[in-house]
Amino acid sequence: MKNPLLSLASANVLILGLALSPIPALAQSDVSQYSFEQLLQASKVGDIEAMSYLGDAFYDGDLTAQNFGLAAEWYRRAAEQGDAYSQTNLGYMYERGQGVAQDYGKAFTWYQAGAANGSLVGKNNLAYFYEKGLGTEPNLAEAVRLYRETAAAGDASGQFNLGFLYALGSGVKRDHAESARLYRLAADQGHAQAQSNLGYKYERGLGVPQDDVQAFYWYSRAAEQGNRQGQNNLGYMYDSGRGTPENIAEAVRYYQMAADQGHARAQSNLGLMYLDGRGLPQSDGEAVFYFQLSAEGGDSDGQTNLGYMYEIGRGVPQDDARAVYFYELAAAQGNETALANLKNLFGQGRGR
Repeated sequence: MKNPLLSLASANVLILGLALSPIPALAQSDVSQYSFEQLLQASKVGDIEAMSYLGDAFYDGDLTAQNFGLAAEWYRRAAEQGDAYSQTNLGYMYERGQGVAQDYGKAFTWYQAGAANGSLVGKNNLAYFYEKGLGTEPNLAEAVRLYRETAAAGDASGQFNLGFLYALGSGVKRDHAESARLYRLAADQGHAQAQSNLGYKYERGLGVPQDDVQAFYWYSRAAEQGNRQGQNNLGYMYDSGRGTPENIAEAVRYYQMAADQGHARAQSNLGLMYLDGRGLPQSDGEAVFYFQLSAEGGDSDGQTNLGYMYEIGRGVPQDDARAVYFYELAAAQGNETALANLKNLFGQGRGR
């Protein structure tokens, strides 16, 4: 008798990497109050703020056509005159290779300049570069110091990232209660990933009392902002009737949202819904499609489930070698169901 497919499970959001502060849409003012011509004329006579606004206009495609190259140029002009906001945004463009060749060293330099001139976003991103060793040697102690400063100043991304380090015990003593406290500070400011991670804390009772209703609430807040982890986990809560009455249609809707954003666990979960015909027409082909996407995304559940489909020949030609291949990928990540399925398959003298 074959081992069953994996049961549905909410994604462990704590495996996510630290999140950089996103580039601000506009930190100082609302660019829409000016015309493009006004900004251009002011910039030509040396108005640093206008140069920064022009960078925003070209970056976001406001007032003019989006053009990352011109955004970088106007940010550079303001940055060279000491504008912290533009220094940080220019660093971001070097980090991402937007309008300039990607260069972590230059990104690090501009983040340093932005941080030195008072940009909390610059300081948070500088901390991330120290933590990951991007453009500089890794320095976890310096990363923690900078995250503490940004968190203490009320920066949501700094609070989230410091909370993440406490959750992992990376550079600090592991402390789920402190992690949850910091997530809550960021979540109350609308930080979507902090909301999702706080939901996970409540779901698992890590640093806070276990509370499915609170988990459902925070996953909902994150999902409303388009956070794919929050969407997947909210789908799971609807699917399992935790913190809310069971609602399979809503479970499918949120799994689909997250799957469409490339969330590998949600893709596996959606595959299971197709396989079982729960909230969707039963379809082995669609199940395999989503298991394949999930497996390619590195999710061990998706790899295990795809291996199982090959083992029994559902939606794909039966193929023990392919089954073993995907089971071994999942087993290498510690997936216990994959390990059991391999043992079962080898015990039958198959797949060797």
